[in-house]
Amino acid sequence: MTDFLLYDAKVAVALLVFYLFYRFLLKKETFHRFNRVVLVGTAVLSFLLPLCIITIHKPVEMETVAPKPAEVVTDLSTLEPAPFVEPDLSWWPVALTILFWAGVAFVLARVLVSILSIIRIIRQGERVAEEDGCQIVLTDRDIDPFSWMKSIVLSRKDWEASHASILIHEKAHIACGHSIEVLLVDVLSALQWFNPAIWMLRADLKELHEFEADGAVLRAGANLREYQYLLIRKTVSKSGYSVANSFNHSILKNRITMMSKSRSPLSRGLRVLWLLPLVCLALGLQARTVYVPVDKDSEKNVSDERPQGYLTEIVVIGYADREATRHSRSMETTPLPSIKNPDMDTEAVCSENFSWWLNTRLIYPDEAKTDDGTILAKFTVGKDGKVKDIGILWSVSEQLDGIVAQQIAQSPDWTPAMKDGKPVEMTFIQPVVFMVRVSSQTTSSVILDVRADGSIESGGQVFTISELKDHIPPVKPGQSLATVNLRAADDIPMGVINDVKNGLRAIGSLKIQYSGPARKEEITRYMPPLPGNGKVKVAKSLDEMFQGVDRETILMIRINSAGKIWLGNRRVDDNAEIVRLGKAFLKEHGQETHFGLHHDRGTSYGAYRHIQTLLMQVYEEVRDEKARDIFGKSLKELSPDERSQINAMVPIAISEADMLG
Repeated sequence: MTDFLLYDAKVAVALLVFYLFYRFLLKKETFHRFNRVVLVGTAVLSFLLPLCIITIHKPVEMETVAPKPAEVVTDLSTLEPAPFVEPDLSWWPVALTILFWAGVAFVLARVLVSILSIIRIIRQGERVAEEDGCQIVLTDRDIDPFSWMKSIVLSRKDWEASHASILIHEKAHIACGHSIEVLLVDVLSALQWFNPAIWMLRADLKELHEFEADGAVLRAGANLREYQYLLIRKTVSKSGYSVANSFNHSILKNRITMMSKSRSPLSRGLRVLWLLPLVCLALGLQARTVYVPVDKDSEKNVSDERPQGYLTEIVVIGYADREATRHSRSMETTPLPSIKNPDMDTEAVCSENFSWWLNTRLIYPDEAKTDDGTILAKFTVGKDGKVKDIGILWSVSEQLDGIVAQQIAQSPDWTPAMKDGKPVEMTFIQPVVFMVRVSSQTTSSVILDVRADGSIESGGQVFTISELKDHIPPVKPGQSLATVNLRAADDIPMGVINDVKNGLRAIGSLKIQYSGPARKEEITRYMPPLPGNGKVKVAKSLDEMFQGVDRETILMIRINSAGKIWLGNRRVDDNAEIVRLGKAFLKEHGQETHFGLHHDRGTSYGAYRHIQTLLMQVYEEVRDEKARDIFGKSLKELSPDERSQINAMVPIAISEADMLG
């Protein structure tokens, strides 16, 4: 909601600037229809401009961030929760939101009441004639003439008197669509009820409507002085319907003055061009810079002086679990092929940044990561702006060549190259570097199903905790971790799970995953190798557990045996509130944030995994926001390498703190 209020504030500023422009440069001129267009157009433009955001991509070098030690899980017993200071959430945003929508509701209610009153008068009145597509309705009420949409309402007294000028005036309102404009501005006024500019704009718009209708009466041959006397006789308006166009209006003096005023020179209408720099200024203030990370390690020392037709080099990085013999071809050691393009007045231009567009669509398949190197793809932009004649000059592998060619074939349209005013074909070469990096750690894995009696089932065998070591695969050469997937029913107490975890910790370097029976893994945590004789090391205090970590950056979360949850010293029952507070804490402390899970032995495994899932939601949502800020797209839309960079910026730091008893 705060985002919408900020948007509405931007609308208010734009509306005020545009209205002041009209007020000082155009208001006194006699271009009534032109001024109407300017007023209504700038009002609508004020609501659209804050939504028009120009995105500027700016490359930025990003250092690789190594996982922090706080990402490992350490066993804690008898740990007291650290106090949690809730982020300062002032009352005023809520009050401001309520006040804003109350004002919107009030203005819309007034408009609705006015419309319903007019409709009731029209339905109860007598339809006496239909002229020029307008319906004339007589009412026994003593009201001044007015028009709304296609209906003209007159009292019987006005109908029986001389009413020719009145009908011409109201028909002009209908022909120009004045009712629709007033209704549109009334709706916009509801969203800007606090802004004096919208109300002054509305008053000026209704004034222009009267000027335009008066002009239609005089052009029809009415006597100027008699028509002015008619207006004076009807000085006091009785219609009171804000969305209607009343024959009598409170701006009588201005109307009479405008009738006698000479026409403004057409050159003064050019003042409207001052709107252009105002619009450009608004767009400039709205511009957003998106920083595009550049991997320094993957950059090639290739000369910027390339032959004509060479596009910017693309680097696609993939990660593999092991070293392998790879096919590689380097651009530094092989002469670049040359291409011959005709002399052109202008070169072909893609509707998007082609190299950037292609880079966002290339994915390194896992099965192709035994090959890396540089591909040179050649293609031609035809006279119709379509890509054709795609070929591979330098090949890495059939699969990678095919992926590049397939994506180029789906290229956006191009503006063809031009020679002597005619389109000509132009050939391009796109270098694509596929680079494989070896992951720093690999794992072996085993699934353990924990049963309610504390026994463990794996591979059809049932065994006890003391027999765990015989069923855990050893860490193989070149591997840093073995993976254990702990599965259990939701109603099993965490005390049983902890006994199994303690047995696992005595084995050594393991990675633990938590999930329910036959469910997709949900949470991944790392267990560090244990020093010395392999016994479980128990931290006696927060200072010992989080040595070197700022206490202010730690949020302890406790789950008791009844499934109740505390964030620090505050009880929280609502899942959405847990996520909100977790996000606020993570945003406040950034990479230093550390969540500690504190539970009873009687806490159910389902409740424990539930809070883990909520914490992972906290990280996913904050990472998604970070992805949108940096890359301009959601976390799900990122490439694997882009996502790795975001994950490094928002590292997961969750520790498990078991409570005894």
